[in-house]
Amino acid sequence: MERPRFQCNGRGLRVRNKEKSRYVSLPSLTMLLVGCMIGVFLPSTMLKQNNTPDINEWISTQEKAKAPVTPIAAVQEENAVPSLRRSLQDENATDSTDAQNRVMEQFSLLSSQSIPTPTTPYVMKTPKLPDSHRKKILITGGAGFVGSHLVDKLMQEGHEVIVLDNFFTGQKKNIMHWMQHPNFSLIVHDVTEPITLELDQIYHLACPASPPHYQYNPVKTIKTSTMGTINMLGLAKRVKARMLLTSTSEIYGDPKEHPQKESYWGNVNTVGPRSCYDEGKRVAETMMYSYRNQNNVDVRVARIFNTFGPRMHPNDGRVVSNFIIQSLQNKPMTIYGDGKNTRSFQYVSDLVDGLHALMNGDYDMPVNLGNPDEFTVGDFAQKIKTMTNSESEVLFLEKSQDDPTQRRPAIETAKEKIGWEPKVHVDEGLKHAIKYFKRVLDADGEIIPTGPGAAKPKGGQVGQVSGGGVKTVEE
Repeated sequence: MERPRFQCNGRGLRVRNKEKSRYVSLPSLTMLLVGCMIGVFLPSTMLKQNNTPDINEWISTQEKAKAPVTPIAAVQEENAVPSLRRSLQDENATDSTDAQNRVMEQFSLLSSQSIPTPTTPYVMKTPKLPDSHRKKILITGGAGFVGSHLVDKLMQEGHEVIVLDNFFTGQKKNIMHWMQHPNFSLIVHDVTEPITLELDQIYHLACPASPPHYQYNPVKTIKTSTMGTINMLGLAKRVKARMLLTSTSEIYGDPKEHPQKESYWGNVNTVGPRSCYDEGKRVAETMMYSYRNQNNVDVRVARIFNTFGPRMHPNDGRVVSNFIIQSLQNKPMTIYGDGKNTRSFQYVSDLVDGLHALMNGDYDMPVNLGNPDEFTVGDFAQKIKTMTNSESEVLFLEKSQDDPTQRRPAIETAKEKIGWEPKVHVDEGLKHAIKYFKRVLDADGEIIPTGPGAAKPKGGQVGQVSGGGVKTVEE
């Protein structure tokens, strides 16, 4: 068959072949081209100029509607993937071949167990930064309680954010509202395995932080703090990225100094049930400064004190979540010990601001991030009981081994070196936390809080999500 021939003249576009010849007039041709341009450019323009509220307005709307805590109600938390659960419990698989086989086994699950994405994506508005100001930032543990709030802050600043999480304790619902955003990527991966990326900054948060979670698999906790930190430091060294480690007030153990300054070396039981976390973080800090001194890696270390707020895991076994869940259900509020031990509690937004200030400041030695307002655990239980109008009784149980007697941060370094101090009063933060857990109870029904050593977090999958799709990650 003879191909059509095209000829353009003053009348328009002429199309000819053997059978016939006809013109498409210039006005018709112009309308056709305009229609094509509208079809191509209008959807993206509408997306960029939509009137979607920012994340804080959206969360407020959800609270008023008493919607489930999941940002997109159709998305349910995944079941544990057996192969990842096995890898989390396999303390003998130190051989690189074993590790590679384990990862490949996890990759094979993606064809049948991909991460669900919403059919009608909700894309938050973010500012468009010039390339000179926009950073590519990795957050390990970014689907967790603190990590997901840090994601919100960095996304709302207009940066490109990559979350790396194995979903051992993280939850997809914490980051689902960003899943379709072009600046957001999710890599489902375990930090104990190496990975190669191009980055400007690394926030290394990955590690279970509540006693029931880190005591559930102490060997895995040690591996996460040591091997995970080495892998992230190696990555930071290769790409010349600045790296921040979220350490913990637990490195002070059961302190003999009060309040605790960054210069205090601590009082830690190296063979106790909490030591897998305490000593793991102490070693991680040593690694950070060894890489700084030997390899010129740009490092920051934050020592985080007790933190609370929305997106806390309801079964993480810590004081705030346990007391609120118990009081809202009028169940006994369990105190381990006589209630005279003390704690200091900071709201999560204050912590996120502190991490951000430390990462982007010039000070590179450890910094305490916490609220110096101190409460006995007994008084704190009574405060929550009053705020929830609960009829709960207080139940005193045996004290947990190595549970610190008192804890309060000295924050002079944070004030002087990075210009940070907490702004949210504990009572104001508790109001937000109570609202959050009310929504959790409305959505999930009865919740039984866990005590020491009781929680069993869920596993996840290995793969990468970017703009809603899933793809495997090549090591």
